[in-house]
Amino acid sequence: MKILREKYPIVVLIIWTLIFTACEKEIRLDLGDYRPRIVMNGIISPDSLIEIRVSKSFLYTDTFTDKSRLKNASLTLYINGKEREKMMMTGYERHTDNDRLGLQYTAVVALYRSTVRPQTGDWIRIEATAEGFKPAWAETTIPVPPQITRIDTATFFTRQRIMGQINAGYGGYVPRYPDSIYEEELYRNMRIRVGITTQPSDASQYFMLRLRCNNNLVSDHPDLNGYFLGLYTDDDPIFRESYRKSLLEDIITEGSSYEGFKYFDSAIFSNKLFRNNSYTIDLSITDYYPTLTTYEKTGETSEWGQPIYVPIKTEVLNPPLEVQFTLISPELYPYFRKGEYDPQSDEESFELISEPEITYSNVQNGIGIVGSISTAKVQINTPPFPGGENRVPKR
Repeated sequence: MKILREKYPIVVLIIWTLIFTACEKEIRLDLGDYRPRIVMNGIISPDSLIEIRVSKSFLYTDTFTDKSRLKNASLTLYINGKEREKMMMTGYERHTDNDRLGLQYTAVVALYRSTVRPQTGDWIRIEATAEGFKPAWAETTIPVPPQITRIDTATFFTRQRIMGQINAGYGGYVPRYPDSIYEEELYRNMRIRVGITTQPSDASQYFMLRLRCNNNLVSDHPDLNGYFLGLYTDDDPIFRESYRKSLLEDIITEGSSYEGFKYFDSAIFSNKLFRNNSYTIDLSITDYYPTLTTYEKTGETSEWGQPIYVPIKTEVLNPPLEVQFTLISPELYPYFRKGEYDPQSDEESFELISEPEITYSNVQNGIGIVGSISTAKVQINTPPFPGGENRVPKR
């Protein structure tokens, strides 16, 4: 065994050397025939004005500050096959982001807005033209939102956390309490079962589920207001397609599932397991009782010269919870399914050396995503914390 452990790093090094050698390939870029295209992006919802962000594509080597700005474009809105209006350009926006290599870039994007509000079931087509560009267009149909038919909740306790702390209110934060306050011995969780029904459809339907802490009582603590809770979805097979796995994870685990290791504040699923256009969703949450601690200045300072505060009072809040079921159009499913990536992670590093990035687009003769959504919401009224005055939920 000792000899094997000593030789293992050498074997791995040889394998990776062979992989990189075998994958070496010379790529020639012909920049002379490059022609930029119109870029359109927008998500349309019923009873709301349509907003479309328009720019142009550019080469990676372009260093001009306004490289993405598309001037004098014209957008025409069609609803159910009839021209409704020329959308108005309301101004420019500047968006700063990082590319897959972690390099920062700034895009200048024009915002176009309609004056009409489409309804569920409307077929939307948006055509964009600009001098020197091929006309581009995108189409989507606004889906009918699902109906929430029932909701049941139950409290259960566990010795271990069912998932990591991922919401903004408690991510990586270790709370401090007065000496008279004690944490519960077990972790408090809520199991939620929600029945939903959708309109009959011959095509696949796609959904996004989110659960929001709807606290509007603590105005000076925005981290406690309106954050989304993490969703534990391992108990329901409908969420299996929502796990955002990568090729590297499959290699490391030899194809086994990473269920129970990664959790998000949203879950995506389809209607493939629905029966008679209905299904009962089964999920769990934790950290749904946020705490608010009041601190008092002691008059002393730390070794860095900062004032020292001590906790004097802790309250356990019970804000209502809002369950959001969003039916997303098929154009948006690949975009949301992909999820966000971290360019510093191992899995992204592997993608950079394996295959080119895939860009999802439904804009014809152009680039971008124009899709639509409809959302159904239901509120859960959380009862006051039952742990007692000197107790707080275990974090």
